[in-house]
Amino acid sequence: MKFSIPVAILALLAVPVAYAKVQGVTEIECGGQQWSIDQVQSASDESFDHIKAGTTVGKNDYPHKFNNREGFEFSKDCTRPLYEFPIITGGDYEGGPPKTDRVVIGAVKGDTAYFCGAITHTGAMGNNFKECRDRGNKTRSRAERRVMRRGARLPSM
Repeated sequence: MKFSIPVAILALLAVPVAYAKVQGVTEIECGGQQWSIDQVQSASDESFDHIKAGTTVGKNDYPHKFNNREGFEFSKDCTRPLYEFPIITGGDYEGGPPKTDRVVIGAVKGDTAYFCGAITHTGAMGNNFKECRDRGNKTRSRAERRVMRRGARLPSM
């Protein structure tokens, strides 16, 4: 069977292209647990899908608004409201015990949102959160923030 070039191009254009719904995702480490960029992207996109559909999962109704009581400082691209959603091994969270780690997304608008960072209960007191380490968007507590000026580290006030 012989195809012309225009038909082949049209066939390629008809194939749906997968794209990240949540922008700014990075690899993260939460209390010793390493999460790949694919795992973080999947949990973030799943959270976004639930927000867009108006659905929740689990006893705690994830994704739910993240109130940021700990005072984490997120990227300026991460606007409120903020939402937290569990990240787990072996796929996306569908209910049950959510474990300790969460992705946080914000700037939900239209067909996109922004990855704010990740938080964990591991090593935190009570039901509080601690920041996870990432390679992009910072989720440092205001109390831990340091201001850099001309290479000198200044104490926080």
